[in-house]
Amino acid sequence: MALFKKDDLPKSKYIVSIVAKIKKGEKIKLKDGKLYKFEKTKDIINLEKVQTEYQKYNKILYPNNKWAPIFKEGKKYFVFTDIDKAPFSGMGGQSRNALGKKLADAGELATVMSLRKNIKTAKDTGQSIFERHPDAFSDWYNTFQLTKPAVIDIVKSLNNFDIIHDATDKSDFSKTITNFLKKAKIGNSNSWNPADVYIINKTKKDNLIKDLQKIVDTYDVSDGLINMFNNKIYKLYEDKILFPISLKQITAEKAKVEKNNVPGTIKVADYNIEIAKFNCNLSTEGQEIGLFTFNNTDTKKQINMQVRGFPHGYGTAQTEITSDGTPTGGRLGKVSTKVVDSVMSQYKDARIDSIRYFGTPKLFSAFDDNKIEETYNMYKTVIADSKVNNVKKIS
Repeated sequence: MALFKKDDLPKSKYIVSIVAKIKKGEKIKLKDGKLYKFEKTKDIINLEKVQTEYQKYNKILYPNNKWAPIFKEGKKYFVFTDIDKAPFSGMGGQSRNALGKKLADAGELATVMSLRKNIKTAKDTGQSIFERHPDAFSDWYNTFQLTKPAVIDIVKSLNNFDIIHDATDKSDFSKTITNFLKKAKIGNSNSWNPADVYIINKTKKDNLIKDLQKIVDTYDVSDGLINMFNNKIYKLYEDKILFPISLKQITAEKAKVEKNNVPGTIKVADYNIEIAKFNCNLSTEGQEIGLFTFNNTDTKKQINMQVRGFPHGYGTAQTEITSDGTPTGGRLGKVSTKVVDSVMSQYKDARIDSIRYFGTPKLFSAFDDNKIEETYNMYKTVIADSKVNNVKKIS
C-alpha cells in the first residue's frame, strides 16, 4: 500500500479526486486497509471551494506545518497521509492509462460536440463509454454545460465560425499545420501549440489557409519560419479571425478562462522566485538527480522542477517543470539541455564539467582522482545548505 505523503500535497489533482469521491458518497481506503465514507463536514466544504489552489487548501490540510484531521467518519478522524494513494494514481484497480485514457479521449470529443449541441444525457455525447459508465458521465457533466459559455465569452458568437478539432480534422487547415510542423521539425504538435480546437471565421478561412501555407512554402527554419508562423497565428487571434483553444475538464462549478503565451505579457523580472527545497538524490543509475522546489513570492504559487540524467547519453539529461496537478499545471514541460546551456552561457556560466562524464557508455569511466575530488567537493557544498534534503548520503 502506498499512502499519500507531503510531497503529494501540491498536486491538486489528488485533492480534486478525494473531494469528488466524498461528494458522491464513495468510500475511501485508508492505511488500515478498511474503507471509510467521509462526512461532508464544514472542512470538506471549505476544501472543495479551494481544491485547485494549493496555497489555500494547504492551510486546511496542513496548517502550521501539522496535519489536520479533517476527514471524519463517525467518531474517527483522519489526515491526508492516512489515505491510500493507489486508487488516485492509477497504481490500483483500473489503470488511468486504460479506462482513464479512453474516458479522457471520449470526454474531449464530447466537449467539442458540446460547442454545437446541448448535452444532457450520456447518450447525447455520442460516446458509448459514457453510457457504460454513468459515474464518468457525471464527472464530465459540468464540462459539457460550462465549456460553450466560456468559449462564447472569448469568441462572442460561434455562428460565423468553423470549429476544427485538432485530433480528428482532415481539412486543408489541419494539413497546413501538419506541413508547418514537419518543415519546422517539431515532432509533437502539443509542444508547439496545446490547442485542442481552432475556431476560425468562415469567411476568412480560405485566405487564412493560403497565407499560412505561403509562409511554410517560402521560409526555412534558418530564415525564421517558426517565429513568422507564430506571429501570423497571433495576428489572426488579435484580429479575431482565429482562436486556438485548449479544452479542459471542468471540476469546479464555474469555468475559468486563462490566456497563455500572450507575447509581451510575462517578464522574468516581474517575479520574485526563491528556492524552497532541493532533494539531492545522486546515484550511479542517474535516474533522478534532484527535485527543486521554488516559491513565487509574488503569485504565492509553488513550482516544482525535476532534473534527471539518463545513463545512455549526456545530451538526454532532462530538466522538467512538473505538473502541480491542475489541468494546465504541466504546460511548461521539458527543457532541453541545449537550452539550459544556452541560457547559462548568457550569464557566463555553465554546468559543471563533471556531469559531461555522466553519460558515457561506462558510467564514470572517465573519472580520475581529480574529477572524483572535484565532484565530491561540489556535492558536500550542496548538501551543507539548510534547504537541501540529502536523500541518500554518498562517499
